[in-house]
Amino acid sequence: MRHLKDGRVLQGVIPLLFTPFTADGKSFDRGSMRRQIECVVDAGVSAVVACGKAGEFEGMQPPEIEQVLKSVLELVAGRVPVGMGIISVEEDEALQAARMAVSCGADFAMVKKRFHEDVHQFFLNVAKEIPVMLYDQTNQGNLDISSHVSPLLRQCDRIVGVKVSGNVYSFGQLKEQFPDVPLLCGWDNYSLMGYLSGSDGVIAGSAAFMPEREVALHRLAGEKRWEEARELFYQRMLPFIVFATPDPYAFSVSKYMLHWRKLIDSPVVRPPYENTPEWVQQELYHLAQMLELV
Repeated sequence: MRHLKDGRVLQGVIPLLFTPFTADGKSFDRGSMRRQIECVVDAGVSAVVACGKAGEFEGMQPPEIEQVLKSVLELVAGRVPVGMGIISVEEDEALQAARMAVSCGADFAMVKKRFHEDVHQFFLNVAKEIPVMLYDQTNQGNLDISSHVSPLLRQCDRIVGVKVSGNVYSFGQLKEQFPDVPLLCGWDNYSLMGYLSGSDGVIAGSAAFMPEREVALHRLAGEKRWEEARELFYQRMLPFIVFATPDPYAFSVSKYMLHWRKLIDSPVVRPPYENTPEWVQQELYHLAQMLELV
């Protein structure tokens, strides 16, 4: 399998860390990030990604992104690989962010391009700076497997994984062509379907607030204990995940789960994201109790 420079492979359960802010939304809360990281590492995740879309990359300026990434790297302290999310960018911004990630000591970057144009050269240039987990979407929609993703995987061995969020039924096709490339399901609702069709793991926001269940699902899938996996996923995970993924409140809902689990002090999100209305919070708390998540 393609691997990072230290030999570790991007497979298993990879949480998209949420960036906790103070209650006024103005400052990064390092203490809350520490608790979030300890929870996911103790649960047995195989890597983490900081400052991705779930980490509100689009709501922070580069100096604050650098502050968050450095803190995550210090707090993780080498226990698992750390990736930086570089989200909804074009080449100049992507290269600046990649160089920042390298200077901070990140192991890889999870990269999502803003537009479909010049996809090939974009990823080749970013991969020259840092090992890349290719995101199979842009802000304009899914990348095409045949014309976008496959040619890049053939040409560039610095692409050390693919986050499959758009073409969630393409795992079998990709695995047949590229058995050495780690494939991660990036759409939380389809995690079990991803495992059934050949994914090597998940990269998900739900893995930040229910890491124990995501790790258990990965283990059951690896052992092909599908009936137990179905019971866990459909009955104890998916009912909450369906509310933790749709816009406009996706990241706010996830942050409330972290808050209810006492992993972050404040669930506030920044624009362009929206904070969950109180009546929705109340109903989701009842659901979380029913599922024994809190």
